[in-house]
Amino acid sequence: MADLRALFSSNDPVDSAGAFTNREQQWSLVATAVEEHLRTIASPGFDVEDLEQPRTHVIAFHGVGGVGKSTLLRKLEASLSVDGQRPQQWGAGIGAGERLLPIRIDLSRSASTGSDFERVVLSIRLALAGAVGLPLPGFDLALRRYWDAQHPGEPLEEYIRRTGLMGKVGELLPDQLRASVSEIAGSLQLPGLVGSAAGQVATALVGALRERRARARALAGAARTAALLEAEPDLEALSFYPHLLAWEISRLPAKKAVVPILLLDTFEDTEDRHRDLERLLQRLVWLMPNIFFVIAGRNRLAWGETSLEGQLDYTGPHAWPGLAPHGQQPARTAGGRRQHLLGDFSPADCEHYLAQRLTRDGQALIPEPVRAVITERSHGLPLHLDLAVARFLEIRRTRPPVASDFDHTFPALIARTLSDLTADERHVLRSASLLDAFDVDLATQAADLTHQAAARRLVERPMISEDPYAIWPYHLHGAIRAALQADDTTAADRWTEADWHQAAVRALAALGSQWRTSRAPAKDRAWLVACLRQGLRLARDHHLDDLAWLTDAAFDYVDDSVWEPIAPPAPARTP
Repeated sequence: MADLRALFSSNDPVDSAGAFTNREQQWSLVATAVEEHLRTIASPGFDVEDLEQPRTHVIAFHGVGGVGKSTLLRKLEASLSVDGQRPQQWGAGIGAGERLLPIRIDLSRSASTGSDFERVVLSIRLALAGAVGLPLPGFDLALRRYWDAQHPGEPLEEYIRRTGLMGKVGELLPDQLRASVSEIAGSLQLPGLVGSAAGQVATALVGALRERRARARALAGAARTAALLEAEPDLEALSFYPHLLAWEISRLPAKKAVVPILLLDTFEDTEDRHRDLERLLQRLVWLMPNIFFVIAGRNRLAWGETSLEGQLDYTGPHAWPGLAPHGQQPARTAGGRRQHLLGDFSPADCEHYLAQRLTRDGQALIPEPVRAVITERSHGLPLHLDLAVARFLEIRRTRPPVASDFDHTFPALIARTLSDLTADERHVLRSASLLDAFDVDLATQAADLTHQAAARRLVERPMISEDPYAIWPYHLHGAIRAALQADDTTAADRWTEADWHQAAVRALAALGSQWRTSRAPAKDRAWLVACLRQGLRLARDHHLDDLAWLTDAAFDYVDDSVWEPIAPPAPARTP
């Protein structure tokens, strides 16, 4: 697919495409999980109405903003739709002839599909309307009844047309809903005027189901249909209607059968303080065990942990065994067999991406020296690569770009990084960016906070990598750290030079406090050298006059008569 921004950037024609690099491992993980799902739903013992079995039909990817989660989901959608769209390195397809139906829904607040639960349910039903082309009576009647109650005077057709949901496919759904209501009304032999009102048809169907009429059960045979149609048609009831939709999908004739693959993108935008939308979406996932879900967001899904008990309906390792932490490692590093961190590109991946991103006559447009600098400065973050490509095209309009044009960071990285952090988390993040590595206590002291909550939340973010065997286990992503220190000039709560200096003073004092209080004999030397390296760099880079504990540490270093390099790394480059 052509990159329109690149195409319209200059009069000089450039071959541009959304180059897709690597991610074979992620495709393998998804393919393996989908194959397992297909075997599960095809087994004789599978029951779509079973509400007690653990759920294994979910795989989740999390990663820092700009690492390529949305790109991965778009490529998965294309690959699952048409074999020819699959990257060559991804190999063979999935399944043994089953018709897969990928449905990608962007949950971001700025997306055209919006993030409200109504639109999520409608998007799923609209996709089925185009792929299956049949009424789904039980669910359609419940949806029509809900819509009439919650949107009086606003026909569903007008809403779909106004919002542009699913384009022309959206025109099929209202007709299928009417057909479902008419089919049920005809089966129950209701008069014409009564048969056109979804509420009255639902009442009649409930009565017929209670009387165990065969015709009614043939049209809407899910065991809980009557209870759902009797419930007040509000948002809470709508969140349980996917149970009916799952039952309808399981009863499709063989020629129309599909296996939906629901790709939920930007899941972090559903997480608010009360988790209201997340609770509705989790309920949808639980009630549709015959749909496979791929969820991508900045944060790890915590459904497999007991900490959310009471906030969500289904939590813990029994409910979501694939999402539960395993072993004795921290949850963020252990994850689960269906929970995966989407990592950065390797230098070779970056080089390949930049070489393929812009071409002319089959040759890379970005020169090798420029690609080398971009790769080094990106620290493997795909967003940095995209921003560098945009800058290359901008400079190229007036002169040939050179390597020095890209020896800097981008403020846009900061905007993406800070967008979903609280004020305290942003404060801790900036303080921690002064440190090569840190732990929760060190970050809290450097930020001059009296509580560790913000630091504990921050280290759960994918922008923080963890090495549990290091002296300080946490490390901030290199590209984000460089951007914060060099280009934090546009954020509303940006720090002044004095703020950065005071934070450096606090960080140096915190390091000294840890050195003095954590000098166990077995690791005294390791602590000494590690603290000296970080402390000397802070003092040098921020021109700290009071060296405080560094003098005592230097004497201890000399007294040991063990000589090893303690010189800090070269100062970070600034644009």
